[in-house]
Amino acid sequence: MPFKALIIDDDSSFKMLLERRLKSFFPDLIVTYFNKLTPAREFLSQNQNPDFDIVFLDEHLPDGRGAEFLSEGLFNELAVLSVSSDTAPEIPGKTLSAGATYFLSKTSVSEPLFRPLVEGIIDRNKIQRELSRLKMDSLVVDTVRTLVGTLRHEINNPLGAVLGAAYLLSNNANASADQKEAAQLVESSGQRIKHVLDELCKAIEVESVTKANQKVFHIPGDKPWDDSKK
Repeated sequence: MPFKALIIDDDSSFKMLLERRLKSFFPDLIVTYFNKLTPAREFLSQNQNPDFDIVFLDEHLPDGRGAEFLSEGLFNELAVLSVSSDTAPEIPGKTLSAGATYFLSKTSVSEPLFRPLVEGIIDRNKIQRELSRLKMDSLVVDTVRTLVGTLRHEINNPLGAVLGAAYLLSNNANASADQKEAAQLVESSGQRIKHVLDELCKAIEVESVTKANQKVFHIPGDKPWDDSKK
């Protein structure tokens, strides 16, 4: 797979040096380049989920500061390596506080540790993104479980009443043949609904409990009990 880098820097010489260094260990490098913040801002605003392995963001650009650009929140979960030739001691702290993954002096690009640094930043970002995805998936599953459990609970009570009434009618000696047939149809349809809901709850592993000798499914937050133990 190609390695995709976004470079936002107005120093063309540094941009060429950076590309050469990256290509030395990422030969399939693809670079998207901007020398000002304004076109980079427009690009990121139009591409909400840009597919970049890493971003190199200069601190001093003709139309603004990199740290201020970071604080706009356009980089989502991208790994951003802030770079600068400015040796002012407050710059690394500002860029990291604004959301940069790491700060690096431009002179360090030529050093041997540049490669393991870049690879480490990329690997760390991949792990963080995967953890975020798993956390989000877990929240979605919990929400679905709650909704299905609530649905099962809300349908169970009226469905039980309908099935009970259908049973009484179908076994009523004074009921007509048409009434008994209709009652049997209602009971059969109700049992199918109950079966579908039961299987749905099983599929998402909603906790089952026993109430009044009937297996139902526990709604998160509702106290489960088991009448069979009384």
